[in-house]
This record gives sequence, structure tokens and C-alpha cells, in this order.
Amino acid sequence: MIITLVPQYLAKEGSEFFFIGPLKECGTCNLKNVCYNLKPNKQYKVVKSREKEHKCFIHPNNKVITVEVEEMHRQVMVPRKYAKEGAIISYKRVECDNIKCPFSSICIFNSVPEDAKLKILTIKSGKCPLNFGLVEAEVE
Repeated sequence: MIITLVPQYLAKEGSEFFFIGPLKECGTCNLKNVCYNLKPNKQYKVVKSREKEHKCFIHPNNKVITVEVEEMHRQVMVPRKYAKEGAIISYKRVECDNIKCPFSSICIFNSVPEDAKLKILTIKSGKCPLNFGLVEAEVE
């Protein structure tokens, strides 16, 4: 369990968010260690919202809420030849514009940065319908 602070609109059980990293404007805040105890470029899910509110000059309504979160594993499409559980790969985006593809949300529209290091946890059953040689994988 990870305790952090999120804006009020995210402080509901089941809310998901992507943590991009610390903001330089928060460098002098006394609560920055609680806000920034998350890993940059990772997705999180709120599992429990607590009652405690704190003042914050960055977020809407000038407040944040204490929540418990868990890191989520991402689904992405990876080259079949590198798709081995436990492998660490450097993510490369495929040039594809098929937005009607059933995998477009984890292939074209995912938020994984180019060249991000990903560890493959499991290989799923999904395969690229356009023969790009990609398979669906759960990564961290």
C-alpha cells in the first residue's frame, strides 16, 4: 500500500491516474515527500480514500486528499521476438494509424514514452491483426 495525495476529483476508489513526476513549483512544499513518493511514468489506482485534506496551491479547489494507491501494470503491444516473461525491453512505438484496431488503446494511444525500459511480466493472447509481429504483454 502506498499513501499519497491527489486532487479531490481523483480521490474516489477505482480512479486511475498516470504520475508524470514532480513539478518544480512544489519544491518548497512541506508535503512534497507524500505527493512524490510515486514512481514517475507509472499508472496508479486509488484503492481507498481517506478523510484527511491538505492545502495545495497547484490543484483545483486548493486542496488534495490523502489516498491509498497501488501501482498498476500496463498492457502494451511488444515485438513477438522479444516477448519473453522476465525480459527487459526498450519500448519502441510502431507506426500504425489503424485507430479501429482492437489494440489501439495499448498500441497507438498508450502513454509509454519512447525508449522506456519495460519488464515483461506476462504474455497475453492478443496478436496484432495487421501482421506487425506484435503481441499483447503486461509490463511494469
